[in-house]
Amino acid sequence: MAKTRSLLLEFETDEVGRLARENKVERSALIKAFTDPSDIVRERALIAAVDMADPTVVIDVAKALADEVSDVRIAAAQALAFYHQPRTIPDLIKGLKDDNTWVRSHCAAGLSKLLNGPIWARVSENDVEKLVEDFPDMEEEEINRFLTSLKMKPFAVDRYMNWRSQGFDIEIDISSLTEELEGAPILLSEEAAATIDAPRIGGVSEEVEEILSELPDEIQESLPPEDLKRLTPTSARELVQKLKVSMPSEKPKKKKAVKVRKVKKVRKKKKLTAQEELIERLPIEVRKEVGDETLAALSVDELEALLSSTSEIEIEEEQVETELIEEVDPRMDTFIEKYGKEKAQLLISIPDVMLEGIPEEQIAEMDLETLKGLTQALEPRE
Repeated sequence: MAKTRSLLLEFETDEVGRLARENKVERSALIKAFTDPSDIVRERALIAAVDMADPTVVIDVAKALADEVSDVRIAAAQALAFYHQPRTIPDLIKGLKDDNTWVRSHCAAGLSKLLNGPIWARVSENDVEKLVEDFPDMEEEEINRFLTSLKMKPFAVDRYMNWRSQGFDIEIDISSLTEELEGAPILLSEEAAATIDAPRIGGVSEEVEEILSELPDEIQESLPPEDLKRLTPTSARELVQKLKVSMPSEKPKKKKAVKVRKVKKVRKKKKLTAQEELIERLPIEVRKEVGDETLAALSVDELEALLSSTSEIEIEEEQVETELIEEVDPRMDTFIEKYGKEKAQLLISIPDVMLEGIPEEQIAEMDLETLKGLTQALEPRE
C-alpha cells in the first residue's frame, strides 16, 4: 500500500494502473486507496482505476460518487463513464443530480453509451427524480411512454426495462471493454499506416483530442493530465476558446532602445518684464544694429513701434518675393488653385520635367513635410 500511495502522490497513475492490472496485491492496494484519508490519493486512485482496464472495479468506484470532495466524485464519474456497465445505471442517474457540473457531465456521457437517445445532460430535474425513485405508482406501459418521451430509442427502452426487471444486478461484461481497447485488426498499406498518428493525449476521446489539437504543442503540454482526462467535447471547446483569446496574435515587436538623458536640475526662470519681452521679439539683425544699450533705454511704446516697423518690412519682403515668383513662373497660379499657396511655393522650385511622373492626386494627398522632402530630393544638383 505504501508503494501505491507514494506513486499516486507523484501522480504516476499510469504505473499504478499497470501494476494493479498485473498483480492482485497491487489491485487490492489500489481499491483500498479509494477510501484513503487524503482526497488527492482518493482522486488519483480513481483515475488509475481507468488505467487498470478492469470493469469489475466499478462496484467499488460507484461508492466514491458519495465522496464529500467534488474532485473525487468527478474522477469516480469519469471511471464509471469509461467502463459504462449496466449495473451502474442507477449510480449514473443519481450522478445527474450532483452539484458539480463535471460529475453530471461524466454521468450523462456514461448513460449515453448505455441508453441511446436522450441528451442526458438536459433531462429535467423532475424526470431525473422519477428515474431515481424508480417510477413510483407507474405501470409498465406508463414507464415505456415516459422513456419514449425522453427520446430514448426503442431498443434502448427494451434494454432498460430488461435490466430494471433484474434490479440492475447484471453480470459485468469484460468482453465489451476488450473489444473497445483492442478492436479488430485493420490491415493497412505501409503508406496508409505512415499517415496515422498515434494519440498524443492519453485518457481522452478522439473528439476531445481533435479539439485540443487546435492549440500549439507547448500549450497542450502545459495542461495538467488529470484535468484533460475530465474534458468533454463541450468543455474542451470552451477551454480552447478561452486559451485562444489569451494567446498573443503575433510575436511582440522588440522595443527600440531609448536613450535616457540624465535629469538636470531646472532653475526657475525669471519672469521677463514687458520691455524685455519686446526686445526678445525683435529680429537678431535689428538688435545687433541698434545695440543692447540703446534698446534698454527705449520705452515700451518706442519698442512696440520698432517691432511693428520691422514686422511690416518682413511682410513686404515676403510679398515682393511671392510677386516676383508669380511674375517669373506662370505655373504659380495653377499650383495655388490645385494645391493651395503653401504647397505651391514648394512645388514652384521643382522643374516641370520632374513633376510629370507624379500623379496630381498623389501631390494633393501629400502633407507639407512629405512635399518638402520631395522638393529636396528633386532639387537639380550642380
